[in-house]
Amino acid sequence: MTAVLAHRPVVMTGHRGMVVAGHHLAADAGAQMLQSGGNAMDAAIAAAATLAIAVPFMNGIGGDAISLWCDSSGTVETINGSGRLPAAFDAQALVDDGYTALPATGPLTVSVPGVVAAWGEALERHGTRSLAEVLQPAIDAAERGVPADATSTTFFNGPVYAELCRDHPELAEMFVPPGTCRLGQVLRQPGAARTLRHLAKAGWTAFYSGPLADGWLARARERGVLLSPEDLAAHRTEFQAPLGVPWRGMTLHAAPPNSQGLALVALARLEEDAPGAGAQASGDPVIDPLAYLAQKQAAFAARDRWCADPARADLPADLLEPAALRRLAAEMQGRPPVSGGGDTATLVVADRDGNAVSWVQSLFEEFGSGVTCPDHGLVLHNRARLETLDGDPMRGAQGGMRPFHTLCPAIMTREGGFAMTLATPGDHGQPQSLYQILRRHYEQGLDVQQAVEWPRLRHDTGDTVLLEDRCPEAWDAALTAEGWQVSRVGPWSRLMGGANVISRQPDGLLMGGADPRRSCYAVVG
Repeated sequence: MTAVLAHRPVVMTGHRGMVVAGHHLAADAGAQMLQSGGNAMDAAIAAAATLAIAVPFMNGIGGDAISLWCDSSGTVETINGSGRLPAAFDAQALVDDGYTALPATGPLTVSVPGVVAAWGEALERHGTRSLAEVLQPAIDAAERGVPADATSTTFFNGPVYAELCRDHPELAEMFVPPGTCRLGQVLRQPGAARTLRHLAKAGWTAFYSGPLADGWLARARERGVLLSPEDLAAHRTEFQAPLGVPWRGMTLHAAPPNSQGLALVALARLEEDAPGAGAQASGDPVIDPLAYLAQKQAAFAARDRWCADPARADLPADLLEPAALRRLAAEMQGRPPVSGGGDTATLVVADRDGNAVSWVQSLFEEFGSGVTCPDHGLVLHNRARLETLDGDPMRGAQGGMRPFHTLCPAIMTREGGFAMTLATPGDHGQPQSLYQILRRHYEQGLDVQQAVEWPRLRHDTGDTVLLEDRCPEAWDAALTAEGWQVSRVGPWSRLMGGANVISRQPDGLLMGGADPRRSCYAVVG
């Protein structure tokens, strides 16, 4: 295998901040906030709001967010911006009506959109600028329009969007008819601009009560969404302690349930079960694919068992002990794993004072539920679709409960502050890609850009393993011999995510990595 330097050099700064985001306009919005004296949270919210406009099929004002904040002392906090299912949600009534599962899209999949509250409350708690200041770049982007890049044109001209528009034709009116998007075509979002201007003037709470909330909710309820004014008014962002495990002399932090961050920290704890002894024999410097897949299966068993609303996910004290994880994996054999996935948008920020953010926001799947509120520029997410209708005490859909979340921000700390902030889209692949990047950087010794660009593998459910074409050829035979089916997915597959990473050296030097698999950019602020 040859070194991966095919795309970009690592971006570095020793005395300024940095933003790495899934669209260049978002990275630029955050960097400008840093340049004007804002801190990492100010920059994160400016970038996040702009990302909601720049990549509207992956995230948006009608979506949700889960993120991590790390202050200059190295203290990490989870920002849980996911919303609850409507209080009126009645799984048994749906079963009685003939449903065996929630649909993939449509009004039944909508829970409270939490991203606006997450922007506002996180800014109040950790930022230094007003909401109006940090929303201005997103307002400008919505009003002036965003030129469609290769990612956008591929999506808007592709089969997923065409099918969505057949079921939800207002999407084509809000954005662009399927198959007609040109590279560089300017896509404006006047409804979203009006909503953001209202929020800039009235504050984030206006999205959840008052005339703005009444307006978009009335439209959503006309489409069958079960949310009530009381559901919106009761919503608040949860600020929680993260999960944290020791790893290579540092601490790896991830968001707790209902986030799948549990899978990432479990992968790290199970590393002793996946030693690299067989790695070089398989043609790779550090990863033995068979050992890795055993490790992944055990980590995801813990995820599938425990990643639910915190109110019903009372984690055992020893859950993250390797022996406990192995026992749980054995107990979970035969149970169907959580499957089905979507798309996401991510960014990471570090400022000159040593604060850092890992921010992930989403509509879950492309354009989420497909339920639109055109006058307000909203497409509502479909986060509830992975919940079940079988009454399962952990995964069963229940009114007032937060659904399972694939959003998986991560931060590494060492003595003296943060060492790395990282995030990626890729639904069930998120913890897998992040863990592989961590090993490439800290074990293999690659810089962050090389670690991001190195080829990846991914497993979701069943016996199929996805390999990028640049993975060692010896992996195919090794996997096939053990009963796995190998699917090569191209040299730079978006299925492997679109990682954004900033590492911080002990002397304060920041190094940024931006994934060429998607439209990711690192910008110094």
